[in-house]
Amino acid sequence: MDKTEIVQIASQMSTREDLLALLNRIKQDEIRELGFDADKFYPFTMKQLLYYCNPNHVFHRYRQFKIKKKSGGFRQIAAPRNRSFIMLLRSVNEVLKAIYTPSDYAMGFAEKRSVVTNAAVHRSQNYVFNIDLKDFFPSVEQGRVMKRLTLAPFNFSPQIALLISGLCSMRVKREQPIETKQHDLDKQFMYVLPQGAPTSPIITNMICDTLDRKLAGLAKRFGLRYTRYADDITFSSMHYVYSENSEFMKELARIINTQGFVMNEAKMRLQKLGSRQEVTGIIVSDKLNVTKKYVREIRSLLYIWDKYGYSAAMSRFFPKYKAEKGHIKKGNPDLTNVLDGKLMYLKMVKGDTDPVYVRLYTKFQELVNRDSGPDKTNSYGITYIESFPILEFEKNRNTNITIHHKDSDKRYATFKLGETPQVASINKGVTPDDEQQKEKLAISCCKDFRGEQFWLIHLLDKVTVFKPKPVDIDELNNDLDLLLGI
Repeated sequence: MDKTEIVQIASQMSTREDLLALLNRIKQDEIRELGFDADKFYPFTMKQLLYYCNPNHVFHRYRQFKIKKKSGGFRQIAAPRNRSFIMLLRSVNEVLKAIYTPSDYAMGFAEKRSVVTNAAVHRSQNYVFNIDLKDFFPSVEQGRVMKRLTLAPFNFSPQIALLISGLCSMRVKREQPIETKQHDLDKQFMYVLPQGAPTSPIITNMICDTLDRKLAGLAKRFGLRYTRYADDITFSSMHYVYSENSEFMKELARIINTQGFVMNEAKMRLQKLGSRQEVTGIIVSDKLNVTKKYVREIRSLLYIWDKYGYSAAMSRFFPKYKAEKGHIKKGNPDLTNVLDGKLMYLKMVKGDTDPVYVRLYTKFQELVNRDSGPDKTNSYGITYIESFPILEFEKNRNTNITIHHKDSDKRYATFKLGETPQVASINKGVTPDDEQQKEKLAISCCKDFRGEQFWLIHLLDKVTVFKPKPVDIDELNNDLDLLLGI
């Protein structure tokens, strides 16, 4: 569905049945665009909608984990737990995006805006002043979201606003429960935006409309430039107005507090001309640039990959990646995809004609073509990036591969790259007798047809990769929902 059609239908919604019908139209279009047959479309049910819009249904909605912050410490992430809920939130997000356009000062989570457009506003200034809003997403409660949805440009009915705000909120325990004589969940818990839901970014922009307008007015009054990227607020200027008790600082604190947010004073930073001025990770001077460390990391990984092979580069990259992220999805990250993403970011900042970018990207393509050619891909779409005799691999990587038997028909192998544990699958062609003769075995770094990387142990002279049974994930989740009774 295009935006115009969504806006037209949304403007006529008044009941939960209307909302459900629109969300199903959006889901059906998405299924069609992904190339699935119409018979694979499982519509959202009213029972699902009412279940998921209640933040007190904790277990089946969000899973929580922590990731490391670059500045130190950890960030709590709450991600939707199952695909049905994810698709429901994504459909809601399409409705919100069709109706709402972020303010001119919001640079995050908006079309044709990014960290680059955010940084560009503050180029060539004598002073760059950064502040951070503390606990940004959990600062926004469900009641505030509901109220915003009843206002322009949404103008939703209270019933629609309640359903959407409930879908987009999660229950968390209050640090200081409100005293009450009766057992009242609202006194013990609060309902806030989860950091990790697909709907949270656009909702924070909606909530921050007034904040942006007031801070832009403050910037104009003092002759400054202003932008906001999520919780990262930046002012810049040619003149100095940032002393602790200045009129500007007092008014800034007042506006932020009255809008329901708190400044994180530990992250307040003033950068003067002559020092390295950064805005959302990008150096701002006469032209935008990334840090030398960023370029050096890409160059180093490409060098190791070229000279010592893909697995050596992966063993160098993976421990650092895991340490930085603190949390990774199931399976190993694909170094090729990560490097591709880093190079895309470099191009976005420096431009596609920049000689540093051109040189690194050319080398990257050369290595990808060398290690992923058609002669290394079998009929099932499995690409063999590198293969080694196991004894040679153990010696060169200073590791030991151990094969484990979980059940009578299930087995796997473990080893370490550096200090990072790895798991390898074992090809069905490897017999129990073969397991005892490592000189007959090889280990390969592979990539499946979805681009996911894995390790495979197989015979040196023969590899047979069995095609996995296809699973329709939407059908599977529909069955799970029925079993759970939601």
